[in-house]
Amino acid sequence: MSKQQIMKIVISVLIAALTALGAAFGLSSCNVTRTITTRSEAWQKGDTSVVIQTKTIETYDASKKGL
Repeated sequence: MSKQQIMKIVISVLIAALTALGAAFGLSSCNVTRTITTRSEAWQKGDTSVVIQTKTIETYDASKKGL
């Protein structure tokens, strides 16, 4: 093997290792927000209408343990 081929292999291994480390630390925690909106309309006599709207916001925070 030539020096150039060895250098390419070493660089590829280093990039793979750095990518794995970045993924391990980057994916160690997450934050998810889910919003649910429910709307109901009921018409009454004349021009008057009633609108009932509920909104639920759920937030989850998680972290990976044991690194």
